[in-house]
Amino acid sequence: MDACSLSGGRLHMPSCDSIRGDFPEIRTRGVVYLDNAASTLKPVQVLQAMDDFARTRYANVHRGVHRLSVEASIEYERAHEIVGSFIGARGMEEVVFLRNTTEALNTVALSLAASGIVESGDEIVVSEAEHNSNLLPWRALARLTGAKLSIVPVNEEGVPEWERLAEYVSERTRVVAVGHVSNVTGYKAPVARIAREARQVGALVVVDGAQSVPHMPVDVRQIGVDFLAFSGHKMLGPTGIGVLWGRRDLLEELEPPAPGGGTVADVRLESGMVRVEWEEPPWKFEAGTPPIIEAVGLAAAVEYLKGLGMEWVESHEEELTRLALDLLEEIGVDIVGPKEASKRAGIVSFNLPGVDPHHVGLALSDRSIAVRTGKHCAFLLHQKLGLAGSVRASFYIYNCPEDVEALARAVGEVAAGFRGAPPANRAGVP
Repeated sequence: MDACSLSGGRLHMPSCDSIRGDFPEIRTRGVVYLDNAASTLKPVQVLQAMDDFARTRYANVHRGVHRLSVEASIEYERAHEIVGSFIGARGMEEVVFLRNTTEALNTVALSLAASGIVESGDEIVVSEAEHNSNLLPWRALARLTGAKLSIVPVNEEGVPEWERLAEYVSERTRVVAVGHVSNVTGYKAPVARIAREARQVGALVVVDGAQSVPHMPVDVRQIGVDFLAFSGHKMLGPTGIGVLWGRRDLLEELEPPAPGGGTVADVRLESGMVRVEWEEPPWKFEAGTPPIIEAVGLAAAVEYLKGLGMEWVESHEEELTRLALDLLEEIGVDIVGPKEASKRAGIVSFNLPGVDPHHVGLALSDRSIAVRTGKHCAFLLHQKLGLAGSVRASFYIYNCPEDVEALARAVGEVAAGFRGAPPANRAGVP
């Protein structure tokens, strides 16, 4: 793919049609893929980078002085640098490779406990809209340390009332954890403002960027946060690799919660005690053999997205979201979240009144439309909104307006087919 080119002094950005040629699954499966919030498809550039490395340049990293290990180590470290520059990190030392967003957020929570930064009587603030991966680690931290978990409520649209944050923080608040973009409503949280308010009481700000980093420009310095977590498989990369960005001074201070091979510079026995000297970050958080091939793939995915430009990615998704909201509203579905496309990323969750969302998802699958159904790991949000689940369509760079139109046609057919059917049992939808 030639992501963009100059002609006569003008910059020509790619079309989604031209991008599609890089994705074999789109060419071969004949499915309108709208499940991108769960996982994105992989371009040939990522597949080729991983295959080439595995076939011709593979060796374990940081384990030997032989040439193959040294060359693999250089490439692995280069992946840290590429990913770090993508989000505004000050160096590869701030970029930790883990399995996914979930493990990254758990790593922060457990490190805060292990390092004594969160203790009994302290407070942790999250919102009612959070994905379980940005809720349950903080619940675990609170139970482990005796801290209190405070929940910022959502409004009738499912949007957290962050404007009321001052009511939920105090001098005992140690952490404010926020989802940058909701994986249900697509709502974009005002992270920079939240960070400023949290910093006034000395709290650390941890951001779940799983749905933001792949879809819009994110600069950790500009938004002023302390930790950011995201996953490779949601941004054209492979599964099995995620990223924890943290301020270097914090990463140097924290005790790693999963120590082992590769995390230490020295271990010695002194007076019957095992003494440990930790490696510098990020290595002290990357225990055992790391995801080497996956790191190569993630670096290739980041290079691909940089070629497109994240401003273009965000703009493209907003156009698709606006079209989806307009077309689905005409059908009469219940939209979950803000009605304005500018307030949300490329995610549109909805329900057909009286119809089980799983039935809708199956009917759409029969029409070659791939969406996600259920609670999307956001149980508290669905409970607050009185929903047993929802149908989620989520867009990415290879989706075109005709995909949205196909979705709307299919939803219209499904709605017509369910008219007159018995009301759905709204209990028990996972």
